[in-house]
Amino acid sequence: KEEIARLLHFETSTTAPGTEVTFPEYVSRMKPGQSNIYYLAAPSRQLAESSAYFEALKQKDVEVLFCFEPYDELVLSTLRQYEGKNVISVEKEMRQEKESVELDESVGEGSLSKKEAEEMISWIQGTLGHKAAKVVITGRLDKHPCVVTVEEMAAARHFVRTQFSQIPEATRYQLLQPQFEINPKHPVIVKLKTLKESNPRLATLVTEQLF
Repeated sequence: KEEIARLLHFETSTTAPGTEVTFPEYVSRMKPGQSNIYYLAAPSRQLAESSAYFEALKQKDVEVLFCFEPYDELVLSTLRQYEGKNVISVEKEMRQEKESVELDESVGEGSLSKKEAEEMISWIQGTLGHKAAKVVITGRLDKHPCVVTVEEMAAARHFVRTQFSQIPEATRYQLLQPQFEINPKHPVIVKLKTLKESNPRLATLVTEQLF
């Protein structure tokens, strides 16, 4: 598999549109201490660059392979490793990263306080019910109000495309175990906090829409 993988080439987050790189080229410029090769599946470069998943990794200045074809993700999830480096989706990296967000650090102008954030987590969890396995605060987002992470996103996308409509709703979310991560500094989340008091019905609709 690794011999064949040397022939693969993708656009990346650090190359110009239309310019592609191979795995050997990617590995040769990995950051010191970087143990994974990251990829992001998206229909176009514009959507990849504006993705909440990419935003979280962009802060670390890590190069990401962009996969525009549906079969790219299947190929990379099957490859799994290249030269001892794990090939993983950026969504999986977000889910696995043991980044504990201290709510005190999020407090600032235009941000939820620690108490408000804890109240929002509890309220959102109650509002979404069985849909969200867990609701947490994330410090990895800036432009986006929230993101949903799933442990195996490639398998999840395939599942959604092929079997989602055939399985009862409760079972779908039980299988996917989606984690809903909210940005306590984003205006939408801050506004949602006041909205749940002034207009609970609208707040519920907005929460479901965000999810």
